[in-house]
Amino acid sequence: MMLSIKAFESVLFKGGNERLVRELRKQRTWTLVENPKTHHEGVCLLVRLLLRSGLITPEIIQSLLPWVNSPSENHRVTSTAFLAQLMSDPMLREKKFLKPVLHILEEKSHDRNSIVRQMAVRGLGNLVYGVPEKLKKHKKFLMVILIRALSDPFSSEVIGESMKAVAKVLKELKEKDIGSSFRDLTQEIRTYFDNEDDALRLWSFVLFGILARLTKRKWKGYFAEQVRQSWVTLLLHLQDPNPRVSVECRATFHLCVPFLGLKRLQTAVNEHLDGTAELKPEELQVDICRHLAKENAELLENLYKNTIMYFFSRWEEIRAVAAKLAGIILEHTDRQRMKWLNLDHLLMSLQFLKKDPSPSVQLVATEVLNDICPGRVLGE
Repeated sequence: MMLSIKAFESVLFKGGNERLVRELRKQRTWTLVENPKTHHEGVCLLVRLLLRSGLITPEIIQSLLPWVNSPSENHRVTSTAFLAQLMSDPMLREKKFLKPVLHILEEKSHDRNSIVRQMAVRGLGNLVYGVPEKLKKHKKFLMVILIRALSDPFSSEVIGESMKAVAKVLKELKEKDIGSSFRDLTQEIRTYFDNEDDALRLWSFVLFGILARLTKRKWKGYFAEQVRQSWVTLLLHLQDPNPRVSVECRATFHLCVPFLGLKRLQTAVNEHLDGTAELKPEELQVDICRHLAKENAELLENLYKNTIMYFFSRWEEIRAVAAKLAGIILEHTDRQRMKWLNLDHLLMSLQFLKKDPSPSVQLVATEVLNDICPGRVLGE
């Protein structure tokens, strides 16, 4: 590999591309290329810089195309990464490479090597940059492949790459362009709201927010129902253990509240989420409970039952938030009207949280229990 790099640099020097060689070294391109774990990223960076310098020719592309079907995984990774970056360049249109490259990337999205699949998905998303005017023509083709990649059973990297690609594509489309893919896409995205991978959780909230912006007429009723099934999850993840995820969740929650159809609640939420002021989650939760107690008992029940489920979240932060929210619900509503409330079950669940491995969860559970049953010795 080192000899190949030296030879390549020598060719570039002889061709008067000293500045490009310096840029390649500055961005540590060769270090990325040499490392098997980052080789594909190194190839993408290399191709990007070569395209910028006008050094990728149709002859070079033709010479690499046979590699995509090589029995060597290294060759398939290199060539697919090359094509993934090539997809972001107008050369595809000018040299009539678009159709064959799209066909290759579709095939490679099924490859047994996960990095090849990842690069194929990236390439399909890069169509937005290379040939944006062809996006609507190929939208159905793209969405089928990208939605399938969202459920890749073996690689979170493929899933994450697909989420990024879907985000690129959706930002260039309108609701009517998505067609029946809207339903499958929405359902698939929701499955990652509680994923243990921070990046997948973050991108799922980003995508759900993009769908909220897109939804106007055709899918409004359907998306409103998806929001009703998800809004408690969004509310709790406003205090996600990862700060970046909580920021994205805040933006998405704000976009989704109007779909609940409660104007007074929406106004209250806007007061908390508008602008850049620091969010005070407990005050937001109190306002939500007050408004639901007056406006929508069904949604209050939905809030309570979903909150209880998060007593068993994998994150201590979310368990603590859920316990606190359960206490707020009881504090600000009339228990006589809460026929769906099983107080014994709630007390038992809180007792369980008193023995949680996290001291902060134990403290919240104890405080809520004391508020529910003041003066009573619990757990004896």
